[in-house]
Amino acid sequence: MNTYDVTFHTVDGKAIVKRNVQSEHNNERVWEDAVEKFDADHVFIRMNEATLVSLLRRAIVRIDMTEVPSEEQKKQNRRDEFRDAIYTMGQMGL
Repeated sequence: MNTYDVTFHTVDGKAIVKRNVQSEHNNERVWEDAVEKFDADHVFIRMNEATLVSLLRRAIVRIDMTEVPSEEQKKQNRRDEFRDAIYTMGQMGL
C-alpha cells in the first residue's frame, strides 16, 4: 500500500490538499481513496472529523497525486541516519 498527497485544483485557482492517503490503486485512481464519496455532480472530501468539503466536479480542473514516504518508511530512514551518524562518530574516535 502506498501513501499519497492528493491535491484538487479548482477553477477559481484554489486547491484542497488531502494528505497521507493510503491507496492500493494505480496513480490515476488514487483520488478515489482521498474522497469520502463521489457522484456525477459532487466530490465529498473528509478533511477531519468535523469538516466535510463538497466540490462540484465541473469546478475541478486538475487533480495532482504525489507519492510520499509512509510513516514507517520515515521511521526507518531516521533509524538508518542515526546508525550512520553513530558509525561515523565511532570511526572518528568519539
